[in-house]
Amino acid sequence: MKLYVFMISACLGISGFASVQAFTGPASYAVVWVKSEDQLRLRAGPGTRYKILKSIPFNAIQVKNLGSRTTSGWCKVQYRGVKGWSFCKYLGEYSGARYYSSHGYTGTLKFYKKPSSKSAIAGYLPEYATGIEGLDACVNTWCRIRYDGNLGWIPRRYLASWQF
Repeated sequence: MKLYVFMISACLGISGFASVQAFTGPASYAVVWVKSEDQLRLRAGPGTRYKILKSIPFNAIQVKNLGSRTTSGWCKVQYRGVKGWSFCKYLGEYSGARYYSSHGYTGTLKFYKKPSSKSAIAGYLPEYATGIEGLDACVNTWCRIRYDGNLGWIPRRYLASWQF
C-alpha cells in the first residue's frame, strides 16, 4: 500500500521536491526588494536547506539568468562566476539602471555632495522616497544617487533595492 501511495504521489508531482522548468526571462537580473543591511543568498540548490555559496549585495546588477526556475519560486543564476539558486521574488529585470527606495528615517533626509555628512547638502529625500537612481556601486557605507535632478551621496543604511 505504501509503495502504491508513493507511486501516485510521484506521478502527480506532490513528492515534496520542486520541479525545475525551463524559463526564458531576461538575460540579466537586478536584486530588488532587499534592504541595504541584507544580502540575497546564492545557494547550491533550490531551497533554504542548501549550502550558501555566495551572498549577493542588495544593489547587485547583472545577475545572469541561467534559464531554469522551480515551481516553488527559485531561479538558477550566476553572479561573479558562481552558479547557484536564489529566490526569484528578489530578482527583477535589469534595465541598465539601479533604483532604490528609502527607509529608516522620519521627515526628510539630507543627501550630500560628497560621501560625508560634513559635506554641502545636495538635496533632500522625502520620507519613503522611491525612484532614487543609484549611479555606481556603493563605496563603503555611502551610495551615490540621483534624485529629483540632484546628484549626491547618502548613507547606504537608508536605501533598499527597488524597481518600477
